[in-house]
Amino acid sequence: MFCETFFSVYILWCICIYIYIFLFCGLQVHFLKMYIYLLPYEERQELCNILDQNDKWEHLGGAQMKYSICELDSLKRKVACGGKSPSDELLTMWSHQNHTLLELFILLSNMKCYQAMVAIKQYVDKQYHYLIKDGNKLDALKGRKENNVLESQIHQNNFDDNADKVLNKCLVNDLTTSCNESRVENLSAPKSPLFYGRHRMTIASDRSAVMERASVIPCIPYDELQKSTNNWDENVVLGKGGFGKVFKGTWKCTQVAIKRLEQRLSKPDSDMEQMRQSFTELHCLNSYRHDNVLPLYGYSIDTSRYTISILSLTIQNSCSRRYTSSWQFLAAHLDNPPTINIGGPHPCLIYQYMAGGSLDQRLRTNDPSRVLSWPTRLNIAVGSARGLQFLHTNMINGKPLVHGDIKSANILLDPNDQPRIGDFGLARAGPEVQYTYIKVSRIQGTRPYLPDEFLRGKKFSTKVDTYSFGIVLFEIVTALPPMFGNRKTLKDHVTTYEGDAIELKDSRVTGYDECFTEILNIGKLCVMKLPRQRPEMRDVLITLEKVSLHP
Repeated sequence: MFCETFFSVYILWCICIYIYIFLFCGLQVHFLKMYIYLLPYEERQELCNILDQNDKWEHLGGAQMKYSICELDSLKRKVACGGKSPSDELLTMWSHQNHTLLELFILLSNMKCYQAMVAIKQYVDKQYHYLIKDGNKLDALKGRKENNVLESQIHQNNFDDNADKVLNKCLVNDLTTSCNESRVENLSAPKSPLFYGRHRMTIASDRSAVMERASVIPCIPYDELQKSTNNWDENVVLGKGGFGKVFKGTWKCTQVAIKRLEQRLSKPDSDMEQMRQSFTELHCLNSYRHDNVLPLYGYSIDTSRYTISILSLTIQNSCSRRYTSSWQFLAAHLDNPPTINIGGPHPCLIYQYMAGGSLDQRLRTNDPSRVLSWPTRLNIAVGSARGLQFLHTNMINGKPLVHGDIKSANILLDPNDQPRIGDFGLARAGPEVQYTYIKVSRIQGTRPYLPDEFLRGKKFSTKVDTYSFGIVLFEIVTALPPMFGNRKTLKDHVTTYEGDAIELKDSRVTGYDECFTEILNIGKLCVMKLPRQRPEMRDVLITLEKVSLHP
């Protein structure tokens, strides 16, 4: 029981430190992206010659890069047959994970291989050249004070065995991916904007600092939220779930919806997953802002309850024994984290209040005055498709964001019935453009909205969202739920219906038969069995915008 509780607290602290660094501090840290493969030929040749001497490359690959003995032996056999430089092959292998020269510079410093550091120093920021002279003596830097500087000490034995074990626990999934995903995904893991340097993290420029600060989600004092809901009055509860409750409140003379997470000590693993999903949502709503994406106003969290070393910041997806992301590199280099206290006993996320309710509620309402007209239904379909294609096409690090839980309950309506996509807790990065899917470690989402290739094969792509959206289109035109009492799905009901399709239409709203038919047919395209047969959301949007609205 003690271990379980400790593990739960451990994960909570990881998340809290992440939020503090990214959102509370509001700092965009300078991160040099001079990748290994960009090193010019002459400098690379000189570096390889140095590392080949006395087999220094073996120490670099094993103790520093964390390759196994078997992998290094395989590399030896490969170069022995081809007469190539083992150091060059090692660098090539490491560069496949998008590591930078700055990372290599620090590893060489750990080895005290200063001659090799000199060979590449012109491609590393000058502020780190002191490592060549001083090695790992960082104490002399503690007295330096500059604006927008966050100092952090680094353990001398970087990438030591203990750090390796901590990082292998896969405590927290990536904000947009899951651990134990495919090799393809791991090789192209997105890099964090945080710089993992030895003595400080700085803002790249005044301009970038202003831009970053403009995008920061504010931390809202917990007592303000408590007052806005009349001390969490049960009469203003909008909804409940496994995560906790959603309250309606008035904050700064503005109506808001406040999701209050409630930890359950009896189910710490479940709570950790809910927390992870909530902070994934926070990150996504901060990064992807669009007219059809639910606006997030702020958050509130108390990290003083979960004090833990920043060494546990393994937010990225890879749980392999090597450090395949700069998040892991950062985690292995930091120690003695700050302690912060910026919230109350319950973590909270604060959203724009959507007075129109959810699409799910409006489609199944018993109030005739709230039944959606056909023009409104089409507008909701178009707006939702527009928001979803924005997530898919506004790529970060060459990857789309896949929502992963598109359903009518997660499409919210404002007072004018304009749709907003919400609940990004299961969102994650999809495959890069050259790949059709990535393999994930586990299935999450709402089963009636998920395609077979994801449910059975754990193949994750933008086409998962397309399929889910097709089910939503079926709901829009029929007002039927996604699952019937006899375990028959709406998808099967619509696609196998043998009568006249018009009989499936929501009978509460007359007219617009052509509009019904066109939306229904688009939905059928979206739920095709094979992913390659389904359109991308951009094409779905274009087609929906052409739907006829003749009564």
